[in-house]
Order: sequence, then structure tokens, then C-alpha cells
Amino acid sequence: MKKVTAYVHTHWDREWYREFDEFRLRLLEVFDNVIEMLEKGDLPCFYFDGQTAALEDYLEIRSEKLPLIKKLIKEKKLRIGPFYCSSDSFLVSGKCLIKNLEFGINYAKKLGETDFIGYIADSFGHSKDIPILFKHFGIDKAMLWRGLGDLDADLNWDGIQVTNLIQGYFQDFLNLDKPVEEKSQLLKKYLDKIALKSGENVLLPIGGDHLAAAKNIKEQIKALNKIYKDYEIKISEPFEYFKKIKKRQKAEGEFLENSLNFILPGVYSTRLYIKQANSYSQHILSDITEPLEQIARKYFKVKDRSAEINYAYKLLIQNQAHDSIYGCSLDSVCAEVTERYRKVDTTANGIIKRIIRDLSDNNAPLAIINLSKYPYSGAVKVITDKKLNYLKITRHKGFTDEKLYDINQIPITEDYTTLNEYLIDVKNLPPMSLTHINKQNICTEKHLKTGKNFIENKNIKFEVKQGKITVTDKQTNKTYNDFITITDLADIGDSYNFGALKGDKPVKAKLKSAKLKTQNSVFALMKLVYEIDIPQKSTSKGRSKKTYKHKINLETTLYNQAKHIEFKAIWENKSKDHILKLGFNLKEKIYSTVNEDLFSTVERHFNPDFDINKYLPAPRGREIKPNTSVMQRFMMTQGFGIITKGLTEYEIIKNSVNLTLLRSIGVISNPHNPTRGTPAGPPLETPEMQCLGMNKAEFAIAFTKSPKDMYALADTFYKCCLTLNTSLSDTAF
Repeated sequence: MKKVTAYVHTHWDREWYREFDEFRLRLLEVFDNVIEMLEKGDLPCFYFDGQTAALEDYLEIRSEKLPLIKKLIKEKKLRIGPFYCSSDSFLVSGKCLIKNLEFGINYAKKLGETDFIGYIADSFGHSKDIPILFKHFGIDKAMLWRGLGDLDADLNWDGIQVTNLIQGYFQDFLNLDKPVEEKSQLLKKYLDKIALKSGENVLLPIGGDHLAAAKNIKEQIKALNKIYKDYEIKISEPFEYFKKIKKRQKAEGEFLENSLNFILPGVYSTRLYIKQANSYSQHILSDITEPLEQIARKYFKVKDRSAEINYAYKLLIQNQAHDSIYGCSLDSVCAEVTERYRKVDTTANGIIKRIIRDLSDNNAPLAIINLSKYPYSGAVKVITDKKLNYLKITRHKGFTDEKLYDINQIPITEDYTTLNEYLIDVKNLPPMSLTHINKQNICTEKHLKTGKNFIENKNIKFEVKQGKITVTDKQTNKTYNDFITITDLADIGDSYNFGALKGDKPVKAKLKSAKLKTQNSVFALMKLVYEIDIPQKSTSKGRSKKTYKHKINLETTLYNQAKHIEFKAIWENKSKDHILKLGFNLKEKIYSTVNEDLFSTVERHFNPDFDINKYLPAPRGREIKPNTSVMQRFMMTQGFGIITKGLTEYEIIKNSVNLTLLRSIGVISNPHNPTRGTPAGPPLETPEMQCLGMNKAEFAIAFTKSPKDMYALADTFYKCCLTLNTSLSDTAF
């Protein structure tokens, strides 16, 4: 007879197919019920989903329950933490996951929790760097689902004891209004599947999304134990289960296998505007604000602003709850997500301005703070009301920071003045340093060359030949002809999975014009205009005969010293149910790529001849895994790399890397998605997920085989330098 450790839980999405405040009203009812059952002894213990945000949300309304909750935690009847929010591990940076655990663990410890399991029950796959994250916090146990394929229930994942939730966390049979005999039959099928991958001990989740604990649960378990001959169930907690396991299967790497359960990879391109907002907010907060504040405090005795930074981080991490950042939620939920990102950015930029104010002396020389871990050479922007002897690129009206951030005055009409924007081409700024601008760190070499149909520097040449793009890597003398293609396909899927229309042929954009728009000593900009006729909409019966002409403006910028070339695509989306991709055509078929991961890089493998049409439609309960992958800031292959600002999905087709610019769909879960054989959520319509109207995408390319170079280039592309007038001495931090 197998011993079954059953843990009662709920999985709590702060927001998803209902808004945060509506879900919180449900949370109050659910957790009131749980607390009452724990108090009365009707429920031995309860596992609160491995995240503290829901408990924090509860206590904001039910503050009088705090003493009781502390008591239940002390008695180990209520287990909380370690995360603040249940997050994704491919769209979120390592720094943000560290802050996520810091917030969750600190909050849990304040309430009396001392033991933690890395509980990731519903994220859509798991980064290979998660064990590094857990070890950093002294967490040696984890519970995972999705992406683990056919592995055993009990694993050793790079030194972390892992329990694989074979059938997932969702098991609501005891909540059903059915006779116990019928429940026993349903539950036994579930247990049998778990037992096949388990030893003598089996772990059984009892609960699901937003569920209260089942009524009369102790009596139900007693009745089940009388019926079962192969299993004996005891309500306990996961910690007790871990104590019983002596033998574990070795596992390593990342978990993105979808043969047995959905990993829903379409979320990496759903509502890309959310991923782009997350990319900026992560960067401005983690790479600029936080290190600047720590440096200012440590080296220059500026006041402590860590509380303000933590406020911004909490908002950011709330947006990184998996359903929030995936974008697979109601339009109203995603509007709240977008507003939170705005608050993060406003707070982060406000903190930066105040720190710069505190370090500045308006009459002192100009200096640059390089917050990257890598040396910097390239353009630095200065906005000032002063006249400087540098390249002026634009001017506008506004208030100076000197006026805006002086707490002893407010800006008045007379202070509204002309602000000039300059670019300074600097070189060899040390990493993590404050450096005054002088002759030695100004680049005087002129590497830029331009013509009617080309821009180039000593590293890259970009040119238009007979309506096609040719790019030359001048360091290796490799030339890539017909380098860029823009294509569009039908997408009859949903927020979770791209839905392929069988037999669909890509519509290709044509390059209509190319014009050199800007040429100076620091950068050159060429504007390309593509046109593509995209069908009005797509359905399972095909694409519309009616089409809309789409004009895609692709601004291409090359800086004087740059090892990369930057792109900004701007277009108005007029069509529905389609996917738009920009492809880079390389020399050879692509079998593998290297991607930035949380704390390292990860290699992924592909079949370049993959054809999704061969697998359509997906059988019931199965999901077709497309030839796509997810990246943090960059990916690379064959000495070529792409850096993006929130374009998180790419596809491999033969010798081409196709970057997803837009996925336009209109429903959370399409029950007839040809790429996934079973619904993955409610079939609620989401018109704003079509992303009609103006869209933009920013990315860059470079030629290198070195991941270290790509990290440095990513910092360069994201901009990690700040300027200020200061009398402080040059300093390396």
C-alpha cells in the first residue's frame, strides 16, 4: 500500500480572467473559510501557494486577522512563502527574481515562517538557472510542474531536491458535488498516474485555482481510505513528504518539454507591448536606479532611498505574476498592468533625477556615470539649457531639472525655456565609474561613411541593392545578401498558443523606399519603408480576400564606433488574427542558438526543416510545440546576434531567425485552437489583444561569437550612462 501525503492548497492568480479587485473579494471569502477550518481543526494544515502577495492583499483588508495568522504559522498549520509573486522565469530578469524572493522571504519571516520550498506550480516551464536562485537563499527543496516531460516524481535538479507534480497542482475532486464513491474513482485515476512515477510515497495536491478548501475534508479522506486498497491518504504538508524521499532521479538543464503537459509558448509573443514595458521598467529600475542609489549612498553619502526603490520593485513584481506578464488576461487587467509599469517608470526616473541633483554642481564640469559592468564607447546624450560645444541634435521647450527638483521652489512660467539635446561621442569609459569628460575620452576618429544607399563604419556596412538589404560584417568580411525579410501569417490561436492555419502561405513585404535621413559625426540614420498587404482577418476557413495595406517604417541607425546596428520599426496594425515577423537570413541552416538566461546563457536546439503543417491538428490533450524560443535580452547563432527591447520570441526556419514583431489575436483561450487539443482557459474575448493601431519594436543586431560581447552590447543598446555637472572626483565603484 502506497502512502499518500495530501496537501490542501489554493493557487492564487492576483488577476487573470477577472480584475485584481474582483479576485481579491473572492480571496477574502476563500481565506476566511480556510482560517475558520484551521481554527476549528476541520483542516490540519494549508499550503498558501508559495507566494506571499495574496496573504498581503488579504491582510490589507482583514488586518484584524494578523495575530491569528501568526499563530497558525507558528503552529505550522499555515505555510507561506518564499516568493512574493508566482512569476515566470523566462520573461523576468534574474535581478527581479532575486527581489521577488527577498520580499517574499522577509515578509514570511516577519510572520514567523522559517522553512521554505521553492514552489513553482503553474509557470510555463523553468529556467536552468532556478537552482542557482534557490541556493542563493538557502532553499534546497522545490516543487515544479509544466515542462518536466516524462521525468520521475522525485528528482535531484543540480543539487535541489525537486518534486515533480506529475498531474499538476489542480485536483478539485473533493470539491465536486458527487457521491464519495464517484469521487474515489476519479481520484484513483489521478493517483495511479502519479504513482507510476513515484516510489512508495506519493504526493497529492488537493485544490486548484482560487478554490476554498473542500467541505468535510477530513471525513471525505476517511471515506476514501475505507474504499482504497492500494493507497492510504493522510492530510499533511509537502515538508513531511520531502522527509520520506530517499531516492531521486538526476535531472539537469531547463524544463521546456511539452509532451505530457502544456507549456503554452504563445504567451511569449502575446501583447508584446507588455513585454516591452517590462523590459524598460526592469532596466531603468535594476540597471540604473538601484545601482546608482547604492553608489550614491556608499561613496557620496547621499540619503537612503531604498524604501522608494522597493516600492517600485513591488509594483514591477506584481506585474511579473505569470498571468500578468503573459498578457493572457482580460483587457481591463492588462490596462492595470500597463498603468503599474507607468508608475514604476515614473518612480524610478524621479529617484534618478533626485540623486543626480544631490550629486550635481551646476557650475562644475560635465561628467558621465557608466553603470555598466563593461567599458563603454559610444554616444551619450546630454539635455541642458546651456550651449555646449558638442553635436546638437534637437531642442524642445521645458523646465530644467534644476528647477523641477528644487524642493524650495516650484517652476513658474518664466522658467519654461529651451532645452538643447546634445550627443557626445565618448570612448573607453571604465565600467562602473564616474568620469569627467576630457580630450582623452572624446572620440575624434571618424569611422562613419554614408552614401545614397548605404551606411557603414569600421565594423558593419548596411546597404540597399536592387530592393534588398545587404549587410557586411567587416571584421570577418562576410556578406549577407537579401538579409531582411518581413512576412505575415494567419494566427487563429489565442493568448496561449499560436494557431497555425494549415497550408497557409506567408505574405511577404516589399521594400518600397530607402532614404538616408540623418548624417553627422556621431550617427547615420537610414529610413526604410516596407509595404505589405495583410488580410483583414483570419478564421479556421482561411484568410479574408479583403486586405489592408500596411506601411512599416524601419529606421536603421549606425553609430560611429558601434559594433551593432539599431532598428526601430513603426507601423499601424489594421488587421486581426495574424502574426508579423521580421527575419534575418544567415548563411547556413540553424540547428542551435545561445540565449541570455537568468544568470548565464543557455543553448537551445532546433530542427530547421520543421513544418507545423505535418502535425495539425493537435490531438486532444496535446500541444504542438512550434519551432520558436524565448529570450531575455539577446540570442546568438553562427556568429550573429539579436538584442531586443522586449521582443521575447523568435522562430527558426531553415537558415532564418524570425523575430516576432506582433501577434494579433482576440481571445484568452480558443477551444478550437488547431495547435492545442484542449482549452487552456476561459474563451473570453479580448479585443485589445489584437493590438490594432500604432505599434513599435526596437532591436539591434551584431556579429560576434562571444556571449561576453553580447552582454556588453546589450548594455550599450539599453543605455547605461548618465550625465551630470559635478565637482566630485573621478571614481571607480
